This record gives sequence, structure tokens and C-alpha cells, in this order.
Amino acid sequence: MPFNARRKLFIILFALLLTAVSALAQERTVGVLVNTEGVYDGYVLFSPLTTPDVYLIDSDGRIIHDWQIENSSGILEAHLRENGNLVIVTDPRDEMDLSLIPRPDVGSLFGSVREYTWDNEFVWEYQFIGADIRQHHGIDIMPNGNILAIGWHYHSLDEAVEMGLNEQFRYTVFRDSPPFLLPDIIMEIDPATNETVWQWNPWDHLIQEFNPDLPNYGDVSQHPERIDINYQPYFLKGISPPNSFDHGNWMNVNMVNYSPELDQIAISVRAFDELWIIDHSASTAETAGPAGDLLWRWGNPAAYGQGDLTQDRQLFHQHDVQWIEPGLPGEGNILLFNNQNNFGTDEEYSSVLELKPPLQADGTYDWEQEAEIVWSYAADGFHSFAVSGAQRLPNGNTLITEGMHGRLFEVSADGEVVWEYVNPVTRHGLIEQGEIPNLTAELFRDRNIVFRVRKYPVDYPGFAGRDMTPGARLVD
Repeated sequence: MPFNARRKLFIILFALLLTAVSALAQERTVGVLVNTEGVYDGYVLFSPLTTPDVYLIDSDGRIIHDWQIENSSGILEAHLRENGNLVIVTDPRDEMDLSLIPRPDVGSLFGSVREYTWDNEFVWEYQFIGADIRQHHGIDIMPNGNILAIGWHYHSLDEAVEMGLNEQFRYTVFRDSPPFLLPDIIMEIDPATNETVWQWNPWDHLIQEFNPDLPNYGDVSQHPERIDINYQPYFLKGISPPNSFDHGNWMNVNMVNYSPELDQIAISVRAFDELWIIDHSASTAETAGPAGDLLWRWGNPAAYGQGDLTQDRQLFHQHDVQWIEPGLPGEGNILLFNNQNNFGTDEEYSSVLELKPPLQADGTYDWEQEAEIVWSYAADGFHSFAVSGAQRLPNGNTLITEGMHGRLFEVSADGEVVWEYVNPVTRHGLIEQGEIPNLTAELFRDRNIVFRVRKYPVDYPGFAGRDMTPGARLVD
């Protein structure tokens, strides 16, 4: 065959090969979709929301290690300690006495924090379930090994009225639910003793303009450090987003994060569309007084009478509020997943924001100075109206959990997607390659939802001495 004919044949065959490879790539709908040289070298720990499984995977989607958790209907989130132990949020191992829970219909995956060894041996459990309190949503592991957790704290209708709840608002709050208001307390739990060693209760920091005969009466707009018991989250105003919980879940805190450098706690208050910061250095007794007032808040000035709900709100049912750790790009700033930008319009989208708060040298905040948004990520089609999170990585990339779609992806500082993975696991089994995940299925039940994930560097202490040989992928 003449050289030119051979050359022409080679070009045709090469083009056909590229077409075939491209077609195969287009058929990939789950597992690894993008994996470039720009990805940070580490392992992603993720837990599908509706199965009792936790996976540690590499950038190729290969399983490095996994855990199958007994007596669990699903796992909200998972963390790895530096000793390699797994800490999860799930439902209690023992059958729950639903008669103790005023709101058993809210959050089936809540009520228990558990710990397992690398080899899946049970170590410890703390059940936050009872007539007064129930754990829910995300946790943080503090440097001393204690667990920072969130709990619904049940208050009756009468108790709320005694704190100045507006008589008209009381029916909005309680009309479709048992007569309980559910503000969220923050608890620090010592796993060695199963004791609550520190606590902050928002009930101690309420203000109201309804009843002048009560001691917490005052001008809400002049006291942003306190919480207006008569603030109506916008989902109570008939503008309900798709997964807003019933009305008693007034604050709906979904994440806490501790800063050891500041000895402060950041709180994501989803229903208020705000992040709050409180002081951890004060004792539990001291936090019941002025020392426990909010140090700073941001996202929705309408919540404290200093802005308009539709014009001035900058957070929209956000998740995963956290300080960027020392040594990482952006250290000391606050990172969060902003779920429902432009809510109620035809252009709803999500974003990830990095904020520089107006922190002063003495650890207080300048209430007169606005926070600066120093970095953000948004893209066409990027939208998760619930769950989700973000994590700053050592190379400056940001790992993002687009939770409602089960999509985990890593972006560079300039917004380039350098790694992308779609969770193939549902409670019905694996999604086959080429099959589109069901995005219209019953909420939190049949989808491939992931609450949030974290990535650990290859030299993380918890991996020392472990067999880190890559195994099979969940899907090829």
C-alpha cells in the first residue's frame, strides 16, 4: 500500500477511535467524569445519604477502604479521626422510643453520633434523643477530640409565649405541628465520659418587641447580638422552598464549626439565612448571659430589623459554614455553600462563597463594617436547593458537594473543574453507567444524595500503616 494511502487509512482509523472514545465518555453518567492533573492528591470520604455505607476513594474512583455500618438506615455524614477511626452521624443503634420525640417526623437519620475503628469495630455511641433534646445535622470534631453537635431543644407553646412570642405568629409557627418550638442548642460532648461539657442555648439570648412587660423587650434593630423570637423565616411566610421542614423547626441549624485559633464557633442557621458566630471561651454558665450573645452575624439583616428580606439578603438556606484552616489559601476566612440564590425565580442557582469577616485584633467584630466576598464559584446548571458543602484544599482548589445531585467536584482557584464524580449509590443499588440519576424521585429517599464530603491528604495520620492499595470502582 502506498505511503499516502497508509497515512490516509491511519488518519481515518484514528478519527474513528477518537469518535468511539468520545462516545464512551459521553455515556459516563456516574463515577469519575473528570480527572485532570490539577486535582489535589488525596482521598475523598463520602457516604450516600440513604445507605449504611461509607467509602474512601481515590481520584480514579477506586475504593481504598469502606465501612458497612450495622443498625443504620443511612448516614448523614462521616469524618476520619487522625487515628483512622470513623465518626458518623446516623440514627441510634437501639430502636427509638418515638413517644419521647415531639417531632419524630423530622430527620430519620438524626439522633446518634457513633465511632468505629478502621476495621469497622464499634467503639462509641452517644444518643441525643429524649423528651427535651434531639441531635440533628452536622458535627465538628474539635482538636481535643470532643464532638461539637447541634440539638433541637423542645419548648412548648406556652414557654414561647412567655418569652414574647407574638400571639399571631404563634399560630403560624404551630398550626401544622405539635405544640413545640425547636430552637437549636450547641453542645460539646466528651466521648470519654458521654457528658456534655459545654453548651450554648439561644433561648438565653432572645429579644422581642411584642410584650413590653417582659424583661427581654427591646428594639430588635438596636440589638443584632440577640435573636428575635418573632422573626419569621421566609418559609413561614408562604414562600416555602421544596424541602423546608415543618413550622416548629424555627432555626434549622445545619452545621457548626470550631476555630481553635479564635476559640469561637460558626453556626449555619439555615432558616434565618444567616451565619452566626459565638464565643466558646465563656463557660456554660457564662454563655447564659451577655457573654453568650452573638459576636457577629451575616447574610440576612432583615432577621434583626436592619434590612429588607427580598433586597438585602445575601444567604439563601446555606450549608457547611466553616473557617478555612491555618496554612490553607484563604486561612481565617469563612467558606460556605449558598444553596438557593435567586430563590423563587426561573434562575435559581447555587454558589460557594469565601468571606473575609470584619474581625478585629481582640477577636471581636466590627458590626459597622461589611464582610468582603473574596472568592466565589457559580456556574450554569450548578444548583442544589438543600444539603451540600465545600472544602478548601492545600493547593488552593475547593472541593464542592452538590448534594442533591450526588455530584462531588473539585475546582481550581479560577473556577476550572479539575475533578468530578457522581455518586452511583442509592438505597435501591448502584446506578448503571449510562443511566441518568433520578433527580425527581422522592426527596431524600430514592436519589443519590450526599450531605457533604471531605478530602484527606495522602499523608493524613489516619492512613499511616494502613493498606491503601486501590481496589475496584463502584462502577466502571
